[in-house]
Amino acid sequence: MEWAWIAGVGLAAYLLGSVPFGLLTGFLVRGVDIREHGSRNIGATNAARVLGWKWFPVVMLLDASKGFGASLAGLLLSQRGGGDLALVGGLCSLLGHFFPLYLKFRGGKGVATGLGVVLVLTALPVSGWPWPGLAALGTFVLVLLVTRMISASSMVAALSLPCWYAGMVGSRLEQQPWLGRMIFFGFVAAFVIVKHRGNLKRIIKGEEPRLGRKRETTERA
Repeated sequence: MEWAWIAGVGLAAYLLGSVPFGLLTGFLVRGVDIREHGSRNIGATNAARVLGWKWFPVVMLLDASKGFGASLAGLLLSQRGGGDLALVGGLCSLLGHFFPLYLKFRGGKGVATGLGVVLVLTALPVSGWPWPGLAALGTFVLVLLVTRMISASSMVAALSLPCWYAGMVGSRLEQQPWLGRMIFFGFVAAFVIVKHRGNLKRIIKGEEPRLGRKRETTERA
């Protein structure tokens, strides 16, 4: 029976994660396909470049809601289905965003959706507050203020998350579900780096666009 719950939550979370809110916003607001402009990515950053930065928080919140909703639903169902269904929901929503069924499996970089997942999965054993996730978000903001590069901020924040989580969970890290979630955060951080490999090359070359500075070339992410 547990596997039936895992399959059901996983499938629903994947289909939810596959919803391309950035692409849909582009169609609804301007009638444009954001995959044909800017970085050609379907995420909040490229949507903002194409549609205007006022749409960045809109798309970001919508994408984050996919991960948050899937993880929270899994958490609420865990008592009935058994296992860490919150982790299943979070993982499958991210897979949906990375490899969306509706877009021939060509998706975004998962930063906003991952944020929604993290805000559920990093809830600490005693307090119940997602302090590691909030610390990683603070890291994102700090790096963004210094570098003005969303890509660099995303990568550093993703890499910092397992460190924050391990430090705050402490000795409970050897137990489930904390250990499984720690491993998950490590894989997510690695995948975020892989998805940003083009940005990383441009950062090394000094060619990565910064907020407030007009782009000189069109990148393909």
